Amino acid sequence: MLRKYPAGRLPFASIVVPVRQYLYWWPSIQYSRVERRFVSIVTIRFLVALALVTTGIGWSNSLSVSCWARLDDLDPRAVSLLRTHCVDCHSGDEPAAGLGFDQFQNMRSIRQANDVWEKAWRRVEDGSMPPKDASPLADSDREYLAKWIDKTLHQIDCSQGAVPGQVTIRRLTRSEYRNSIRDLLGVDYLPASAFPGDDSGYGFDNIGDVISLPPVLMEKYLDAAESVARQTIQTPEDFQPRIQSTDLSNAQLEGGINKSNGLVFYSNGTATFDFETEIPGTYDVVVEISGQQAGDQPCRFTLGVDQLKPRALEISEHEVPQPFSQTHRLKKGKHRFFVTFENDFYLENGPEGKKDRNLRMHRARLVGPKEFGNDVSEAHRRFFFAYPNQKDQELDTAKRLISVWSSRFYRRPASEAEVDSLVRIYSSVRTEGSSFEFAMQITLQAMMVSPKFLYKVERPAPENGTPRLLNNYELATNLSYFIWGTTPDPTLLENATKKNLQDLDVLRGETRRLLSSPKAEELVNGFFSQWLQLRALDNQTRDPNLFPGVDLLLMSDMQRETQLYCWEIVRRDRSVLELLTGDFTYVNERLALHYGDVGSAKPGSDFVRVTLPKSRRGGLLTQGSILTVTSNPSRTSPVRRGRWIMENLLGTPPPPAAPDVMPLESQQLVGTLRQRMEQHRTDPNCAACHKMMDPLGFALENFDAVGRWRDVDNGEKIDATGELPSGEAFTGVSQLQKILIEQKQDEFLKCLTQKMLIYALGRGLRYEDQCTVNEIVKRLKDSDYRFSELVLGIVESVPFRQRQKLIDESTTPEPLPSPGPLSTSTNKE
Repeated sequence: MLRKYPAGRLPFASIVVPVRQYLYWWPSIQYSRVERRFVSIVTIRFLVALALVTTGIGWSNSLSVSCWARLDDLDPRAVSLLRTHCVDCHSGDEPAAGLGFDQFQNMRSIRQANDVWEKAWRRVEDGSMPPKDASPLADSDREYLAKWIDKTLHQIDCSQGAVPGQVTIRRLTRSEYRNSIRDLLGVDYLPASAFPGDDSGYGFDNIGDVISLPPVLMEKYLDAAESVARQTIQTPEDFQPRIQSTDLSNAQLEGGINKSNGLVFYSNGTATFDFETEIPGTYDVVVEISGQQAGDQPCRFTLGVDQLKPRALEISEHEVPQPFSQTHRLKKGKHRFFVTFENDFYLENGPEGKKDRNLRMHRARLVGPKEFGNDVSEAHRRFFFAYPNQKDQELDTAKRLISVWSSRFYRRPASEAEVDSLVRIYSSVRTEGSSFEFAMQITLQAMMVSPKFLYKVERPAPENGTPRLLNNYELATNLSYFIWGTTPDPTLLENATKKNLQDLDVLRGETRRLLSSPKAEELVNGFFSQWLQLRALDNQTRDPNLFPGVDLLLMSDMQRETQLYCWEIVRRDRSVLELLTGDFTYVNERLALHYGDVGSAKPGSDFVRVTLPKSRRGGLLTQGSILTVTSNPSRTSPVRRGRWIMENLLGTPPPPAAPDVMPLESQQLVGTLRQRMEQHRTDPNCAACHKMMDPLGFALENFDAVGRWRDVDNGEKIDATGELPSGEAFTGVSQLQKILIEQKQDEFLKCLTQKMLIYALGRGLRYEDQCTVNEIVKRLKDSDYRFSELVLGIVESVPFRQRQKLIDESTTPEPLPSPGPLSTSTNKE
């Protein structure tokens, strides 16, 4: 599980490019209000861009090895065997499969290419290397070479304790950014989902060595800051009173009739309306009235509210609607307003025929409150926990607000210099004539685009290689983003201030508090969804003729089933082994009908927990999400399913397919899928890998490409038997699960621990991290495999709590960044 990427560092050029776009200057002139707003926005973008250039964050320039690793002489016999049987092909400028053994000069360089040598070890051990057409390797030599590689890679001396390692600082992922803004300000910024996709490494999108800051994302950060700040803080510049329209059909009407286009008063009468104000303030009651004129007087009416004196009005226009309003100071609560027609006139037989004076009411609405600050959002009130009562209090209030909010955004107490720099931004906008609220809105934007918010910044470790404990705030940040995927809450920050989080009792207590919160479900959305590759369901399609009714909505249900299943393991603190063997799942009506063998759910109900029938279903391997992700669009794929088990449950991924091997569909093969696969495996280039993957995949053949149980395929009875290279035979998924639990348990626990440790640290694992992995696995076994112990083991580990400046590897030959397979084996179907 070592890095597959070259030394990572933040792309400084990608920051400078957008900075240049905002280095505007403007003449000193008098501005209108709109112009002042524009200049303020340009000002903040200039200052923010400048801050990015001068922030002083130290970039990681290289990856290196631990200070205690020493250079060792390689075993002479092993070197001789490699030279005799491997180096001819795997050396030079264009080594076979992209791997040159001549790159590795010592034990350290081999261990730092752990992922490559793991594959070499397995190829030697299973006999697929050297290839059949090369000089044969005697059984005794093969056994010796395999044991030497195994010992070199896995027998680490942990007597000196675990090594911390170092982590490249990284920016927040899209989901972390959205969650942080939501929890800080109460604004759910949905456009964050449209940010450019985060690069992934080791299966996760939070790896510091590979996650970058492209110019387009910097532009989106600036846009997001402006949008979120405007949603959070309302300003007099943008203030518009609310308008509440009244449904005329609900009016209590005397002397008239309610028609589809309004109320018609055919005689003297009154229309009464009830409405409610949530906020006290000044309101306008506005009605649109038209008159049907007759006689020698215009239509006269009164407009009133509650028991206040009504306003006498008249309209002389004939059937042309006109607005009329009355302003009142209203308290919070229910109110009643009314319109009274007062001078009805009717003449049946006059000199000019029939005459009839009527009043028509077209619309009614309530506008207000008209004072800014009375009707503001909850986010606005949350931000302004303090407000100046007088103008001379504004600066002190601004400093207080800035100090508190910058500390929340930076996830640590903001320094005096940081607060002062933000106060200068506030003051520059305020002196332009903008309101107090608008100046704070611009200052909030500056906090949101600061690298101290966008990045998880840590102080560098000592240059002499001495390990450094993370301070309380750094540890709180890592803990919160690991479990909650968001910024630390006030309680965690307060404990970081008052207590020592490096005290294991305190750290353990905070970890358990975070795990007991509903926000811990982000572990499912972040870790489990990526580990199990659930996100791939978003891009899955199925042939509608072969799988009618299997659409994105159903696949979303499959994804939710697995998420709820994993969430049950997390929130109930169940055994992690139940990920493989649990006898329950979650289904809604649609998914239950799709499976047909898991019970039922009430029509229209949400997901419910169901107990599964024995022998057919249980654990992750039998859930539709996994079975669909590991299938082809038109059929099952034993290879993909077997590979998924090897990669995600056993931590032993096979090498990638050779580029010149034909896919299964392109070959002239006949018979059932299993028969065609067996013909495919007769190719010696394919046999080695398929021997490991196919049996695992065939155990799941009773499930079709969308997770439904079946006994036959194309009229042929399903053959779900298999045998592992190590000799274990099985039939069907239940016996495979039994083997995984009883005989492959260590591999599963180690794989799960490695995956979660990578996710928690935000970096790939190194050779030295095996000590930490072994400690956590032992802790799991001693604690009945409880999920909380896995998390606690990671949080309390040395790599999570410490950092260490590592020795420069510039003199050590690096393995190729993306090595190919160690043989011409393939896993293509």
